[in-house]
Amino acid sequence: MQVRAIDEDGLRQVEQWLAVDPAGGAIFGGFYGHAVERWAPLLQAPSRHGWITFDEAGPIGFVDLEILDEEAEVTYYVSTDRRGQGLGRATVEQVVQLSTELGAEQIHASVDPANEAALATLRSTAFVEQGANEFDEIEFVLQRASG
Repeated sequence: MQVRAIDEDGLRQVEQWLAVDPAGGAIFGGFYGHAVERWAPLLQAPSRHGWITFDEAGPIGFVDLEILDEEAEVTYYVSTDRRGQGLGRATVEQVVQLSTELGAEQIHASVDPANEAALATLRSTAFVEQGANEFDEIEFVLQRASG
């Protein structure tokens, strides 16, 4: 798996993925469904990072990462046509690597309880389930070993 920094074409790709994905659109569409308008300005901050993930077969999805005070908050998405191939786990592994390279000691991810695939993916990794947060999402945390 590889990543490239998200650009305007990538932001439009995110919008297109969510426009044809009823489940993903319901979860992510309010913000990422308007990525050009809403996400692009946030990517100007040095603490915010966005990538398109891809492999030899083409685009897989996207990653949104914000790191403040060595704590990372991550959102990731796998497009509908690439699901069921183990790419969610590969994406999470990539997120952990990128977060660590950018100085994160702790990585947080929140998952809608209806997103069974994402829940299963995070539960199969080193992330630790923390329970529901104030938005009724399931919170996960990965504590990196201090070096």
